[in-house]
Amino acid sequence: SQRAPAGLNSNLKTYSVTFSVPRWEATALESFLAEHGGWKAFLWTPPYEWRQIKVTCAKWSSRVSMLRVEFSAEFEQVVN
Repeated sequence: SQRAPAGLNSNLKTYSVTFSVPRWEATALESFLAEHGGWKAFLWTPPYEWRQIKVTCAKWSSRVSMLRVEFSAEFEQVVN
């Protein structure tokens, strides 16, 4: 990724996201994140936006309660 203040990729963003899903959906979400392994990009729509962007997710955690699982993740925008 390019880290210079001026250039094609200078405005890439990082998002801290939280998902609260029913326990029966948690396995699918965990599998999806693991399958992408932090390097394979996927499409995601940021809050207050209408257009999807490509992001990666290298780290996430989960907290299990009686009925739901809460995932906290960091999505990093990528160009390709």
